Amino acid sequence: MSQRPRSRSKSHKGFGFLGALKVLFLLGCILLVSLGGILATYTISTLKDSPDIDPKNYRKVLSETSGVYDKDDQLVERLVQNEYLEFVPLSQIPESMQKAAVAIEDERFYKHSGVDFRRVVSAMIYDLKTRSLDQGASTITMQLAKNLYTSHDKTFGRKLKDIYNAYRLENELSKPEILEGYLNSASYSKGTVGVQAAAKTFFNKDVSELTLAESALIAGITQYPTKYTPFTVEAIGPEDDLSTVELNLTPQKEPHDVTDEEARWAKYFYENGKIDIYDYSQILSGEYTMGKAVFNPKSKDRQEVVLYKMKQLGFISPQEYDQAMAQPIQIALGTRKTKGLSSYYVDAVKDEVLEILKAQGHTSEEANNLLYNGGLHIATSLDLDMQNKLQDVVSKDRYFAGNHTDKHGLPQPQVGSVILDQSTGQVRALIGGRGIAGNNILNRAKNPRQPGSSIKPLSVYMTALNHGITAGDAYNDSPISKSRKTPYAPKNSTGYQGWTTVRKLVINSSNVGSYLVGRSIGRNDDDSWQKIVDNLENIGITSLVLPDKDPKYNDFNPSALCLGGMKYGISPLEMAGGFSAIANQGQYIKPTFVDSITSSIGEKLYEADRTPKEVMSKQNAYILTSILQDVVRQGTGTYANLPGFHEAGKTGTTNRKRDSWFVGYTPYYTCSVWIGNDDNTPLRDYSRMAARLWRAIMTDVHQGLEDKEFEKPDGLYRKYLSGAGYTEIFVEGTSPKNTNKLYRPKPETEDEDGNKKDNNDNDKKDKKDRKERKRRSDNNSNDNNKDSRKSSKKSKSKKDDNNN
Repeated sequence: MSQRPRSRSKSHKGFGFLGALKVLFLLGCILLVSLGGILATYTISTLKDSPDIDPKNYRKVLSETSGVYDKDDQLVERLVQNEYLEFVPLSQIPESMQKAAVAIEDERFYKHSGVDFRRVVSAMIYDLKTRSLDQGASTITMQLAKNLYTSHDKTFGRKLKDIYNAYRLENELSKPEILEGYLNSASYSKGTVGVQAAAKTFFNKDVSELTLAESALIAGITQYPTKYTPFTVEAIGPEDDLSTVELNLTPQKEPHDVTDEEARWAKYFYENGKIDIYDYSQILSGEYTMGKAVFNPKSKDRQEVVLYKMKQLGFISPQEYDQAMAQPIQIALGTRKTKGLSSYYVDAVKDEVLEILKAQGHTSEEANNLLYNGGLHIATSLDLDMQNKLQDVVSKDRYFAGNHTDKHGLPQPQVGSVILDQSTGQVRALIGGRGIAGNNILNRAKNPRQPGSSIKPLSVYMTALNHGITAGDAYNDSPISKSRKTPYAPKNSTGYQGWTTVRKLVINSSNVGSYLVGRSIGRNDDDSWQKIVDNLENIGITSLVLPDKDPKYNDFNPSALCLGGMKYGISPLEMAGGFSAIANQGQYIKPTFVDSITSSIGEKLYEADRTPKEVMSKQNAYILTSILQDVVRQGTGTYANLPGFHEAGKTGTTNRKRDSWFVGYTPYYTCSVWIGNDDNTPLRDYSRMAARLWRAIMTDVHQGLEDKEFEKPDGLYRKYLSGAGYTEIFVEGTSPKNTNKLYRPKPETEDEDGNKKDNNDNDKKDKKDRKERKRRSDNNSNDNNKDSRKSSKKSKSKKDDNNN
């Protein structure tokens, strides 16, 4: 019996050891299952929120930089906001660039199916040991997935998503398509994304022109962009040879004070063609700082690693390796816009694109993102040659009397000008200021200013002709006084004409005449002002302030509508648009900058509608053009006379000499010019300045063009107005009113003694003198002359009527 306890003890020990193994095994299984479950749960929860992707349309996801193109489809500017990406197909990327990327980023790229598990396991072990996520194991496919669909956060969850999306990419895309996507989405420092942007930024060349050495340098950047960027920016010093400096301009959030030395450097760079006038002005205004781009030797070290890897993998021969290693790297900074082009036109294009996109249902944020990152091809109406001519003319100080620099360093007077093709509504050129550039600058071409008398053809006379008033109707251009019947009493600045025709009122820019014609349009004053407002709105004027917006200070009054003394005014752009309707035979087409917008994958997103809208008959448009031609030939606009061309237009000045306008057109183009000081101080030579500038601009614009007449429509007749002394044009079925009030003065003559003799029988002499003259018997001959003259006039008038 004494042995049985030993036996039980032995048996218990054995069971304990095996049992422990079993327990440990079971615990291990449970742990593995639990860990697997946890991992599976984590994986499922991480991936369940992964968005649906469409690998075939991966290009839609790229934040590709949009481009603005001129009328000949030449690139004008890349719209870079934060990052610069310019897509390029794989066929245009040299093999050296493709091989360099594969060699340094994913040498097994053509062997795996999206994930290289050997690298993944190795990286996981390293990350667990170091308790970091620094070891990269991402294949080119995984990096493309990250660039397209996830973030750059270093988390296990993001890596899981990258692995998942990499398989999805591999299932639907070929290896060349994946490589193309990667090379167009990788970051290469300095805000550049994709190899095309990198090539243009660092070497100022197309990616197709890269050498092996340059390709290897770019490929090496992606591992650590801030460390391996090809250049760093250092301050320019007095010891630097400016002729060898690779200039880098950096925009500033807030303008800074510019030192005399910086101004001297900027002047040197401008005079030697390294910067244009707009960069120069931004430097002087403190919006840009100058630095020199200095080659980064660390990028060369990394390039040598890439080249060695390429040789090791057999991608290049030893001879190619040696040649690339020996090639010196020369940094040449590229530009993202056409040199010498002001930002005003492109700024207007951007504003219009945002309006178009929002009208299509995009939010402001979506529209802004599409504008800068949608890879849009924005085709515009810009005529680059015409734009350069416009910029060149307005850059000359001689066209600006009283030229000076204000306290902000800006030249004054300032200018706004627009040139458009009236037959299409396309804005061909625009300038919003002179001697200035930068971000958020005032575009004076789109900024309303009081138009003065230049508004009269659009507000009063276009509306009047549309409502049955003719160019031959007579009005009394004489001083008027305020009364209950005449609550407004404007004055003329150039004298009075007495009873005269509408044509003469326009030619001499009569304020009294504009008021009288304006208030005769409708049944009463309010009806007349409303008809004028309707007409202005019909030709695209958007800056009117009406009583519903401001009951006290508004434009629903004769001062604003008949004389141009408006609360805010009208922009040169909208003034050009209004006059273009007259030039286009009464057909209004809204002025636009954008012809079409195409997506990055070739989808047409927008095309401009240039359908004209009739705002006056062809006949009335021709008559108004004829009147405005006389303004240039013999009226207030003679300084705008364009040698060798038919032109029409109207001057405009405002109270206290604050604004000078001329808006006119030829059979080819319509051009508006505004000149004024930004602080509203008076101008010198204000009455002629805009007309002279308009003439200089249009002379250059019309070089090489043949003169032609304005097209005359059917449905017109001519009638001699005996009292006015000229032949007027009328629409068939209309006739002039109040012509019995007109008379034609005869010139004075001298008698035998040299005394001046007045030959008029109804001049402005008082009634008493006329009665006394009639009683004199020795004036019988004069009375006979008067009778014969009246008879002659009646006969001539009858003859003209018969001829027409």
